[in-house]
Amino acid sequence: MINDLPQFDRLPLNPQLEEEKEIFYPKWNCFCCQDSGFIQHHLVRKIIPDYNYNRDKNVACQNPSCKSFHEKWGNIHLENFDTRFLPAICQKLDLFSRENWRNTVKIQIDTRSLSQKMSIRKVDRTENENKEVQERKREIEAIPHEQCMSIRVGEVGE
Repeated sequence: MINDLPQFDRLPLNPQLEEEKEIFYPKWNCFCCQDSGFIQHHLVRKIIPDYNYNRDKNVACQNPSCKSFHEKWGNIHLENFDTRFLPAICQKLDLFSRENWRNTVKIQIDTRSLSQKMSIRKVDRTENENKEVQERKREIEAIPHEQCMSIRVGEVGE
């Protein structure tokens, strides 16, 4: 019964092509909790250096401009959460995280710009050129190893 199933070729997604097109910048309302209601672990560790998210209480985000904690967790008793991070602390953590994201995006933009300046190609490949490159790559990968090893160096460029 299982032997009756058809066989299909793979359909690769080419994720590296998608990654290059867009630089991610989050659209969270609150960068302190990323709209989860809980302060992000790496930010908590700025104030509680030995914080262990597996053993310690989740830290409630009290950023005045963020309502995520109350909307998502407001029906649970507060003693289940660490509420020592006052609104002023959460605001500072939010600003710190926003600045980190701005710097990250700036580095990505600068890197992309430098990469394009250093590139021999002065324009990005077209979609057809990308398809052609992928097709050539598949053809080369389909050549058996023994055959590749038998090709002489002079024949490669011809």
